[in-house]
Amino acid sequence: MGTSWTATNRQSDRETALGLGLVAVDRRSREALELARKVAGCEVSVLLTGPSGVGKEVLARYIHALSARRNGPLVAVNCAAIPDTLLETTLFGHEKGAFTGAQRCQTGKFELAAGGTLLLDEISELPLALQAKLLRVLQEKVVERVGGHEAVALDARIIATSNRDLAQQVAQGAFREDLYYRINVFPIALAPLSERPADLLPLARSLLERHAAALRRAPPAFTPEAERLLVEQAWPGNVRELENAVQRALVLCEGEIITARHLGLRSRAEAMDRVDAMTAPGEWLGGDLKGAERALILSTLAAVKGSRKQAVARLGISERTLRYRLQQYRREGIDPDAAHGTAARALA
Repeated sequence: MGTSWTATNRQSDRETALGLGLVAVDRRSREALELARKVAGCEVSVLLTGPSGVGKEVLARYIHALSARRNGPLVAVNCAAIPDTLLETTLFGHEKGAFTGAQRCQTGKFELAAGGTLLLDEISELPLALQAKLLRVLQEKVVERVGGHEAVALDARIIATSNRDLAQQVAQGAFREDLYYRINVFPIALAPLSERPADLLPLARSLLERHAAALRRAPPAFTPEAERLLVEQAWPGNVRELENAVQRALVLCEGEIITARHLGLRSRAEAMDRVDAMTAPGEWLGGDLKGAERALILSTLAAVKGSRKQAVARLGISERTLRYRLQQYRREGIDPDAAHGTAARALA
């Protein structure tokens, strides 16, 4: 599926990567994959960093699949998608009667990951109070359910991901320094798709094959014009945004060829014209940075017809960040749904 390998890679590793949909043609991707292969056999904590949508979770699954814990579960927790009030019980579980509404016991993710790997996705989104409890669990290697008194031995390897610079978060007081050093034993940085151009077309073809197989149809081929259009894009949403474009093209294409029209993407010249129009003095973007951010978020929501999942992929932010921004706009008297509808008409 377009994966490039050095002579030192084992056949079993190659099959594992292909089964997960990994594509590593670009030098930076190959280096990250080689680091992941080396650390897979160890029990140390791994921190995967990079913008949203670059494939951090896929690489985490690769590490798990090559580890001694491969026959155990891989339990993933998206720390950005779970409300703060539910995160503690999600991670650590709770006993019956621990709080109002706790009518039965709940096993936490740490216990569910016993014998396997616990993936803490977007760990930078954890509230500071919960970071302190997580640190204690990792240090003492025991976990207690909320409202419970019995300590359960921790038997899970920890892999964490973040789309933020955690060292910077520590400097700003938004992330605990002691927890940072606890999880940052073996860091692996994944580059954005725009910085590994050799991966783009092999990855697009790989995604096309996978989604075509799910639809039980032969994968169509990209025309040269379609491939040029793919290469021209900045892909701020990285692999996730590319996957959305491929899926959309596959739905629109009824034959054996995907054309530029099926992709529904702007050429570089069209994109620059749109940016010039949106940033002209006196236009709706406004002159302040906060207004520019709001306009970008609302115009992106308009472009994806209000789909928050697609919006976060394109914007390269977490679901929690988008949710916070929309709540902020409502407090300022702006209805996001009406506003991005107006933006959609303006961009049409």
